[in-house]
Amino acid sequence: DDFEKDIFYFCHIHQFMSGRIKLLDEDRMQKQPFASDPIIPYTYDVPSRFDQTCGTFGLGDFQLPNDQCYSTYTCNVPSDRAIQNFAGCIDAMDCAMTVG
Repeated sequence: DDFEKDIFYFCHIHQFMSGRIKLLDEDRMQKQPFASDPIIPYTYDVPSRFDQTCGTFGLGDFQLPNDQCYSTYTCNVPSDRAIQNFAGCIDAMDCAMTVG
């Protein structure tokens, strides 16, 4: 009950799969809202805007056009903007797998 610091979860199987858990008091307020205690010795990677759109991580370098990939992987993409964005995500995933 009197523990004030943050706690963590992490995965033994997936490297760097971890997170900080902020504890709340009885009024649902963070016990240390502006502090990160204990300090962790590394920073978390931040997804690019492209990855945030796709719900992925690390695909920004594989957006088409890309010299190492085909010009497209998805075909017959309709003019709907949301579907075009989704197709761009799929193209980047396929490009990443092509590059290996």
